[in-house]
Amino acid sequence: MTILTAHSFRNIALIFLCLSAGIVDVIGYLSLGHVFTANMTGNIVLLGIAAGSSLQLTALHSITALSGFVLGVLLAVVIGGKHEKTFWPKAVTRIFIIEVIILLLFALMAIFPYTQGAYFMLIILLSMAMGLQTAAARKLNVAGISTTVLTSTLANLFEDLAQRLSNREKRRAPIEHVSLMRIGSIVFYCLGAALAAYADTFDPFIIIWLPIAILGVIIITAACKQLHQLK
Repeated sequence: MTILTAHSFRNIALIFLCLSAGIVDVIGYLSLGHVFTANMTGNIVLLGIAAGSSLQLTALHSITALSGFVLGVLLAVVIGGKHEKTFWPKAVTRIFIIEVIILLLFALMAIFPYTQGAYFMLIILLSMAMGLQTAAARKLNVAGISTTVLTSTLANLFEDLAQRLSNREKRRAPIEHVSLMRIGSIVFYCLGAALAAYADTFDPFIIIWLPIAILGVIIITAACKQLHQLK
């Protein structure tokens, strides 16, 4: 039986984190006032539109999401500590544990009717979780994949493909692992968005349990691998 290597686990984990980010982004957009809770570039664009069109509520939603994301990144920096030269730093597992706690809090709050103040708290919780996830993914440093920002991933992917088409030797060679990772991240992000959009027709927040489950599996697997010192 083939054993999942540490590097394969890390790559698979990143791909499924992209799935989670797609889910979270669509939850925010469809159910929390058309705000992005993972893609902060989109929120900056929405903030600019709101400022130019005097859309105060839209601007407030975007500012709330941006604030939550920044808080998540800052919290990850505090949790992360010193740089670790390993395939999976222990700090990454700690960050994911905090992310799971935040997503669980979101899921529990979303079950019950909530006030306007709680509405903004839901935005903060989701964007905080994605800020944590983005910082954790950067610590893994695989193919430049952040799990929440796909613009640079898309640009790098097509740059690689263009170089491949222009080079006869590269055309004959197998597709590079990095390119496959980038393709996977884009496909799974879109898949997460599609799943969230489909689930929204039944319950806008029920799909949040899937990212929680994904993170739970990642945390447990990472802890087991670190325990057995698999590299």
